[in-house]
Amino acid sequence: LATVFLFYLLPLVAYEDLFGAYSLGRAILFEFLLAMFVLLPPTCLMGYLWPIVQHLAAENTDGNLGVSTGRVNAVNTLGAVVGVLATTFGLIPIAGLQGSLFLLATGSLLLGLASLAGFSLRVTAPVRNLRWPAAAAVLLLIGFVLRPPAVYLGFRQDPGEFMAFYAEGVDTTVAVFDVPESNIKVSFVNGRIEVPTDAISMQAFRALGHLPPLVREEAQRALMLSFGNGIATGSLDGHGIPYVDAVDLSREMLEAAAVYWEENHNVLHSPRVRLHVEDGRNFLLRTPHRYDIITTDATHPANTSSWALFTHEFYESVAERLAPGGVFFQWLPFHSMSEDDFRLILRTFRATFPHSVLWYTGGSHSIVMATPEPFGDADLQALLARIDDMPRAREDLGGSTAVAAHFALDAEQLAAYVGEGDIVRDRQVFFAPVADRVIEIAESLAVAGRR
Repeated sequence: LATVFLFYLLPLVAYEDLFGAYSLGRAILFEFLLAMFVLLPPTCLMGYLWPIVQHLAAENTDGNLGVSTGRVNAVNTLGAVVGVLATTFGLIPIAGLQGSLFLLATGSLLLGLASLAGFSLRVTAPVRNLRWPAAAAVLLLIGFVLRPPAVYLGFRQDPGEFMAFYAEGVDTTVAVFDVPESNIKVSFVNGRIEVPTDAISMQAFRALGHLPPLVREEAQRALMLSFGNGIATGSLDGHGIPYVDAVDLSREMLEAAAVYWEENHNVLHSPRVRLHVEDGRNFLLRTPHRYDIITTDATHPANTSSWALFTHEFYESVAERLAPGGVFFQWLPFHSMSEDDFRLILRTFRATFPHSVLWYTGGSHSIVMATPEPFGDADLQALLARIDDMPRAREDLGGSTAVAAHFALDAEQLAAYVGEGDIVRDRQVFFAPVADRVIEIAESLAVAGRR
């Protein structure tokens, strides 16, 4: 009963009131304490249950403790093995995560009540001793009826009409919400917000798709790593590149892209685009092709599924797959990131691609661009002229004037901004999330761009 109330009250505990300003250590401690308060009561009860089971088993074997202990341990081990296999490969694929949790919890509850009832009926006053299972059932019912409202869950508690897509995979759970009144779509990938269609985010997605073919004219083959929901890929596909390979680790993300058909220009049905469910780095190692354009739209570097796309080894593998004259673009967000880590990633990028420049599209969105030769003022002016000649690019990006305002740092300015120092390698990578420094980093970029 206490656990039911604790779960619904957890978010009412204000992090800042207890721990002050955000830090990684405090965040870990905070999450540990919350998990402990929820999990400790049932864990203790499970521990108390073990000697009771051993005692009951010994009674049924005429006090032979060795035989009873062996049988209980054997059944427990067999149940643990079969339970894990059956749940992972049977229950979850059939019933999903929520359905599996409900079935397992209900089964445990019924088994517990049946055990209490069976134990009570063995004594001399069965009706009187049924008070324990009856009391447990009543308390549980009271807890669910009187539990506090989980207002913090918002639309997650009862998504109703706003949930446009939901799918559970082996390592990814994707939910897409569509709120027509606000003209917003947003995906939750394993609980994290991804692919919001607010104006600032859309500007970054569009730029990531349009800029590469505008820089590398007459490209014949392009590669998009981290397809996501396809907005950047749809913009890139609008330039008529004959062969576009789009790679994503999650099949569920590819399926969810159908909800974003307006934003991604229905890219799932493009005859030029081939979709691949695979790890991005593995695809680079496996593919025999070289690409005129390679673009990555990975999630935040602090995510466990994305950090490997921000290392020196990854950038070297990209360089090996670029065709002569090929260009490489990478979206680099800097929310929840220290400026030192932001500079570190940019420095790592430049170690492989010295002719790099930086675009800043607003909010916490930046795009790093690598070209085989220095990208000068004449190249920028030619790119801007091509934007005004292409209706879709002009409409999506707001015209050449808007794009010119997004050009933040040329190669020399970027080199001065990142300075000398270490680079990120596979063996040492770790990007710790920190309190947002978006304004400070944006101001630093503005200062660096004036030098």
